[in-house]
Amino acid sequence: MMLWCLLVPFVTFAGGFQINTQGQKAIGMGGSITGLAIDGSVVFFNPAGMSFLDSNYVNAGFSLIIPQTTFLGQYSSSEKMSSQFYTPYYLYGAFKLKGKLSAGISINNPFGLGAKWDDNWSGRYISQQARLTSLFIQPSLSYKINSHLSFGGGPAIVLGAAKFRKAIPYANSDGTEAGVELKGNATGLGFNAGVFASYGKITIGIDYRSKVKLDLKNGDATFTNVPPSLISINTIPSSTKFNSSINLPSVFSVGFGYKLSDRLLMNLDFNFTGWSVYDSLNFEFPDYPTLNNSNARKYKSSFAARIGAQYKSTDKLTIRLGIAYDQTPVKDGYVSPDLPDANKFVLAGGLTYRVKRHLYLEGSIMLENVSERKEISNVNNNFNGTYKSYLYIFGLGLQYNF
Repeated sequence: MMLWCLLVPFVTFAGGFQINTQGQKAIGMGGSITGLAIDGSVVFFNPAGMSFLDSNYVNAGFSLIIPQTTFLGQYSSSEKMSSQFYTPYYLYGAFKLKGKLSAGISINNPFGLGAKWDDNWSGRYISQQARLTSLFIQPSLSYKINSHLSFGGGPAIVLGAAKFRKAIPYANSDGTEAGVELKGNATGLGFNAGVFASYGKITIGIDYRSKVKLDLKNGDATFTNVPPSLISINTIPSSTKFNSSINLPSVFSVGFGYKLSDRLLMNLDFNFTGWSVYDSLNFEFPDYPTLNNSNARKYKSSFAARIGAQYKSTDKLTIRLGIAYDQTPVKDGYVSPDLPDANKFVLAGGLTYRVKRHLYLEGSIMLENVSERKEISNVNNNFNGTYKSYLYIFGLGLQYNF
């Protein structure tokens, strides 16, 4: 039973942790622009759209994500997640080649997770800190079949890193509690493919980003303040290696763009994320097979709808607004302090300002209101209570086109 309690919390390292900050224009219009080809971010959102760009583009930027989460336990007072922030970034380049070909590169962080609680909070045996980062590197090509239709795609090389820390319910004679930290790096491969069509004032995009299996090999498991008696009988080692894998889901998107006038552009996006691939998470400790574990997750695929508008106010200033609804993949019974996920309602806005002829400064702001989530019968650890979260996102970027 002790080994089960030790391993189970790490399964919450994955969940609804898709990050929708892959470009300032997209953020300002609700988080996705599959059916629009308006800057270099098209390499990520739909590489087929590179063929319909009006020039070559280089876009770079980052976002500041500030999460705030409050937990109210069944038998405890309100507790807040520790203050922290995260800075996902992106770099895109989209260039026209000879003939009907275009080429591009996308570098970004579409998945990530971070949670940090006070070391002495009521859920410290479940989690004290969890972090997952990903880096996607995607070279792409696009071919324009005719003036109305193109297709494109490319491979995705994925690098990941994971870290988890928690307390263990064993104490030394001086009262210090034992703890464990698991960390490691992972790699994986995937692809992105899409189709883009343009008919007068209407543009349509269909894109599929494949699932990616991140294989984590030879990760480091470090145990601290473990009572010597447990180490002496080989129940818990001071340190060892472990292997695992994390499944990142596929994303199927359909987007529609409509040019109402020379100044006003609308966007409607639908995203279907295949979280059902995250059915279980397994751990293998080659030197300590008694620690091996397989954990059911039973996540469900989720849906998101996004709508946005872009208005060219002056020759130098363009403004954007967007709203979205994003469904959680986490079922009742699997909510965790590592990722207290729930359905999200999103409000967003942004702008682009032309600094010089080819140089633009871009900014965005997004608020994600995560619905209150009450867990009453947790499958993994019976840690129950009510979570309420907000995410505040601020973005800044540069664009150069030529």
